[in-house]
Amino acid sequence: MHIRLPSVRHPHSFYDVFGVAATAVAIMALVLTIWHGSVIRIEMVVLIAIVFLWAGWAIERILAESEEQSKQRGRRLPWRNQ
Repeated sequence: MHIRLPSVRHPHSFYDVFGVAATAVAIMALVLTIWHGSVIRIEMVVLIAIVFLWAGWAIERILAESEEQSKQRGRRLPWRNQ
């Protein structure tokens, strides 16, 4: 069985988004368990903000690729009113 690792540069599915977000949350939980400084907390907030922005970009990219593939096949997307 072939298991594909989540892609950060070229996300192809929501599996990629979930994998990266879950990994970031696990790293944040591990770091905050070990260290308790205020600087560390600020760094973790910045990390989560970056992951949140990346997830938005990745979801937008996945949906755009899906729309492009659908147009190539000549199908109309049900959520578009064009």
